[in-house]
Amino acid sequence: MLRDYQIEICEKINEAFEAHRSVMMQMPTGTGKTVVLASLVKQYPGKSMELRERSLEKRENNSKLDTISYQRCQVLIVAHRIELIDQIGEHLREYGIGYGVIAGGRKTKETDPVMVASIQILSSKLSTLGSLLSPSLVVIDEAHHALAKTYQMLWAAWPEAKFLGLTATPYRMSGDGFTDLFEVLVDSWSIKQFIADGWLSPYDYYSIRPDSEDQQEIDSLKKRGADGDFQMKELREKLDVRPSIERLFESFERFAFDKKGIIYAIDIAHAEHIAEFYRLQGVNAVAISSKTPAKERAEVIRTFKDENRIQILVSVDLFSEGFDCPDVEFIQMARPTLSLAKYLQMVGRGLRPCKGKQCCTIIDNVGLYRTFGLPSVDRDWGEYFLGNEELGIRNEELAGGNEQFLWLGSGDLREENDADIVKIISHEGMQSQFTELSRRGFERRKNGKVWVWIDMMNGVEFDRHPKVINYRGMELSTADGDTFFPRINSKWIDAKHGISRKALETQVGEGIGWMKLYISLAMPDKVLQLQAVKPSLARIYKDEQGKVFLQQDSDHAPVSEEEAGGRKAFMALCDKGQKAWEEMKKRIRKSSLKYDTKKRWWQLPEGSIREQYDEKRNPNLYHIIYKENGEGKEFWVDETSGFTYRHRPMLCKRGFVELLYDGDVVYILNIHEERFMPYRNWEIRADNRICTIGNKLYFNEEKDVRSYRIKKRSDDFRMFVVEERYPNYNPNTIEFDEFIIINEAGKKLEIKIL
Repeated sequence: MLRDYQIEICEKINEAFEAHRSVMMQMPTGTGKTVVLASLVKQYPGKSMELRERSLEKRENNSKLDTISYQRCQVLIVAHRIELIDQIGEHLREYGIGYGVIAGGRKTKETDPVMVASIQILSSKLSTLGSLLSPSLVVIDEAHHALAKTYQMLWAAWPEAKFLGLTATPYRMSGDGFTDLFEVLVDSWSIKQFIADGWLSPYDYYSIRPDSEDQQEIDSLKKRGADGDFQMKELREKLDVRPSIERLFESFERFAFDKKGIIYAIDIAHAEHIAEFYRLQGVNAVAISSKTPAKERAEVIRTFKDENRIQILVSVDLFSEGFDCPDVEFIQMARPTLSLAKYLQMVGRGLRPCKGKQCCTIIDNVGLYRTFGLPSVDRDWGEYFLGNEELGIRNEELAGGNEQFLWLGSGDLREENDADIVKIISHEGMQSQFTELSRRGFERRKNGKVWVWIDMMNGVEFDRHPKVINYRGMELSTADGDTFFPRINSKWIDAKHGISRKALETQVGEGIGWMKLYISLAMPDKVLQLQAVKPSLARIYKDEQGKVFLQQDSDHAPVSEEEAGGRKAFMALCDKGQKAWEEMKKRIRKSSLKYDTKKRWWQLPEGSIREQYDEKRNPNLYHIIYKENGEGKEFWVDETSGFTYRHRPMLCKRGFVELLYDGDVVYILNIHEERFMPYRNWEIRADNRICTIGNKLYFNEEKDVRSYRIKKRSDDFRMFVVEERYPNYNPNTIEFDEFIIINEAGKKLEIKIL
């Protein structure tokens, strides 16, 4: 019986085949790709098995076999190793599916409805087999190995067939994607979700320190092999030495001495040296490789899996793919690699759950953690599929908030007796995170043909398990890290009303505002809808019940119309406040001191004490203390301009903008045009490239800041229609030039002339 996620991925694949000829499927190691394959073969195409049965009936009745119809219904499964062929065969037999094999040393039966073939034999005999097989579906197992030149021959041989690639890691070391072979990627749940739901085992992860001897040796590796990975000769020189092998055993002895597991070595000689040293210490370890005779290899594997007389298998790449032994309790990595696929395949051998298995212990003696992150880091396989490796790991931090994403664990190296190897994360820590997430109110449901995750607090559906972040005390859910949904039960919170990352990063003021919606920090469980903005900048909102709320400005929390004493009185108060602010700005602009030419400094009150305020951060700022009518007074002065501040200045940054707070008044320090102009906190929005103040926009171009007038803007701080504020010609005779400024997160800012 298929599990829910296996049913889901089968449905996704069938749906993808309705629009595409070639599809790649991604599922983490240990989650049953081969089971999914067997299920798909049994059901694909729907008439295939029926034709086969009719053919059998005809054969029994000595009727002529309909070979043409029969050949068109064949399924061809292609693998690159004999071990994978055998594993696929086992699952096909479990499903009652008859099959033939095309591989060296195996009997060939081209007339079976399902064929399992070695890519080596298939490619060498394609001219003969191409017309004989005529498959309607070709499945490529471990499709990340598929190289265009080798595998494109299959596409050319059967132009009417559909192609399905299976992999846990759609990743090429070259950085190239897979669109040369496959049109679309269908991915399953993330590793972390499989662990959270119990389909994969949690793990303890140990890694060598950055300053350890082995890590320093690995960091010194310079040469690369033909496949782009480390050169084997240099690896042997650095790591296939007695001191390094001794350190391997020390870490095994410390963290996994009584456990059954697999050690991954550099090459056959290294594997044998490791196994020999472990045996000298009384541990039954056996080196095994593709060079081990087939019968001996089969017996060793059987003994390891079934009899437990062998505690450790030391391998090169033999058990990185297609090896199924759920009771493996530890994985030890003794070979460095630059391949993400190899890393995840290696650790994946230990993540299968098993009765009595509390967790898997992963001992990383070569520092792969610092290259690739934890196995359960959330990866966007769609980006890897397209060849965008730099976008593959999802950004798990949001600028400007105090949020903490789940799943990452501490991520800190915790010292343990100053050893060379330290714990990165424990399975207890992982499970506490999963327990916390289960309390967050997410459910897995089927919506029509599609499986979705539903946030039960706001009703929003996600195609993958959402994360929860805390932003200024508010919970928000997100699946992609780009769009966020407040976890509030409201008719205005749905899939069409999410907050973009850019909008959230640039929030200022008392609450969160987006798409004419507002959530006040004072009322975090209520969503308000904007109705109007008055000339005084006061705002009028309504809640879902039609109740009116009034807001003086973005720095003040909204209050109900009743609390405000009525709308008319509130607006009069706002008008009065706006006039007071305008008067304050006039006084501030005149608050510079006069220069004393004799003293060569600014004129200060009699008896003033002058002291430098903050020599490192702002060397031009001075603190002035004096007495007036017997009372102690103070102010602060900018030495360069003589401009004064009446409250203790506080310096901070908002995007690229440097701000100075003088009580409730804010000044911009690094935009010359705005220097010493007073603003309220909520008036200034900025990120690393753009600052907006009212209808003014400043665009940061390295050393220069360009100035524009905003004509239109999007709510999410991503797009502006602007005109230059200071053109080099007479605006009375020539129209302003218009521009569109696109401020996409993570992308270079673009300027398009209309």
